[in-house]
Amino acid sequence: MKQTKPLTILLFAILLINACGKEGCPDSKPIEKGVDKSYLPYIIPYSDTSTRLFLKNGTDTLVFKSQGLKETKILYGPIAESCDKYNLQQISLKMAANDTDFFQINFYARKLGDPMVNFEIVNSKEVIITDVYQYFYDYFKIYINSKPINKINILNFTYDSVNILKPYPNLSIYTKPNVGIIKIETSNNIYELVK
Repeated sequence: MKQTKPLTILLFAILLINACGKEGCPDSKPIEKGVDKSYLPYIIPYSDTSTRLFLKNGTDTLVFKSQGLKETKILYGPIAESCDKYNLQQISLKMAANDTDFFQINFYARKLGDPMVNFEIVNSKEVIITDVYQYFYDYFKIYINSKPINKINILNFTYDSVNILKPYPNLSIYTKPNVGIIKIETSNNIYELVK
């Protein structure tokens, strides 16, 4: 019984020393985690001056304008089990027709694992953020070299090498490398690329 008490105290002391919080962590430079910008033409093929014309529900024509490519760093950590801090790079671009009709694409690094891609789709009746369904960044580039090739006809124009992303039953996002989003289907709206 006398030996278990010192062992328990020793074990507690070791756990306390290893469980460094913000006060117990040395001031260190964050670990830089970035994204591979060579993937941008496949994921975010828009520039700061891009415009795209979409037909909404077969009747309204909307001009989506680039809000500019934004690069940010998000500081993450330290967390209880580690003193490591991370500077996580994120590249995003928003294409907006107005305050209620826009989409945003985010390409971002993570603390652990490969970078990911997610989409935010907003229209006058719905706000759909696909954070809960993220896509591995290499899916967008590898897809071009894989079979079968998905083809889709949009407004009498045929696109091939199309990614069809279906994160939810009420959302489909059609993307083409080097072109971008060519079609969005939600439960209430359909956007089709005119040019």
